[in-house]
Amino acid sequence: MEPLVSIITPVYNSEEYLEETILSVINQTYKNWELLLIDDYSTDNSYKIIEKYLTDERIKYLRNERNSGPAITRNVGLEKSKGEYIAFLDSDDIWAKNKLELQIDYMKKNSIRICHGDYIFIDKNGKEIKKIITDDILSYKILLKENQIKTSFLIVNKNLIGEIRFPLIKHEDFAFFLELLKKGEISKKIDFIVGKYRIQENSVSSNKLKSAIWTWNIYRKYERLNLLQSVHYFSNYIYRGLRKYKR
Repeated sequence: MEPLVSIITPVYNSEEYLEETILSVINQTYKNWELLLIDDYSTDNSYKIIEKYLTDERIKYLRNERNSGPAITRNVGLEKSKGEYIAFLDSDDIWAKNKLELQIDYMKKNSIRICHGDYIFIDKNGKEIKKIITDDILSYKILLKENQIKTSFLIVNKNLIGEIRFPLIKHEDFAFFLELLKKGEISKKIDFIVGKYRIQENSVSSNKLKSAIWTWNIYRKYERLNLLQSVHYFSNYIYRGLRKYKR
């Protein structure tokens, strides 16, 4: 039997796009998965959408006792996951139908523990904006220069994650990825468009000033880089960010 993949999806007032996200999992060509939908105390109709799919035993619903944010919500998923591999999928993103099959096969054949892929930016209506091409290999130092990993398009062997969790800081996903790669691990890319990333008007990705401040704080406070190192990586971060959004 193929290894079990645990898919962790935080849900918070996600009624507009949630069904499309769930269907992109159900329609996967790879069938041995569990989808952990962790509701971060939504106040909209997200549960009514989820409820329709709970007859599928692979789909699990959990609800936080209070609104706790994406870091705690993903950490709940990590604690409850049973799979050999961990995948993340945000509640407004969409997977290509053979994403899991191709990534898991690639990881097994190449004996790697992290795999990422290219993706497409889409707007709130699903219109494609641009294709995002990532580096073939991502190391700790490369990632410091530019966070090329989007949570929805990464698969990680659970053994590598171990006790690593999303920290309770801004840009918690970036800090989590850095922790995974810090001891010499690398992420290899599968040459395939693995999904679509929705750009929301109020999303972190659309607020570049806040994102820059949070990135600087990770360099200085979380990674504890000295001033010279921080300036070096931050300069690269700014340059690569401008290049990505303009090209």
